[in-house]
Amino acid sequence: MLDQIVASKGRVFYGTWWSTLSGYVNRMRGYYITKHKLDGYKDGTMQSYYFTPQERKMVMVKYHPVKDPFYMREFPTAWKDIDDGIEDIERIVNAYEGNGLISEQ
Repeated sequence: MLDQIVASKGRVFYGTWWSTLSGYVNRMRGYYITKHKLDGYKDGTMQSYYFTPQERKMVMVKYHPVKDPFYMREFPTAWKDIDDGIEDIERIVNAYEGNGLISEQ
C-alpha cells in the first residue's frame, strides 16, 4: 500500500495495463488531481502511461467513458466531478439540523 501512495503523488506514472497496482495508483492519482485541481482535473485525464501493450500506452491521457471490459482499468468517472453538489447537500443537512429534523449524535 505504501508503494501505491508514493507512486500516486508523482507528476508522471508508468504502469502496466493488467496490473491492479497500476489501476489503484491511477485511481488515487485521479482523486489527488481532482482535489488539488491539477492539470487534467476538468476532463478526468492525467499524465499516466502504460508500458504494454503499446496500443494502450496513451489511454489515461484522454477521457474514455466506462465500457466493457471494465474490470482491468480505472475510468475517470471514478474521480471526475466527484464533489459536484456537495455544497448543496451540506446546506440541506445544515437546514435540517437547524430545524431539529436531524439530531446530532
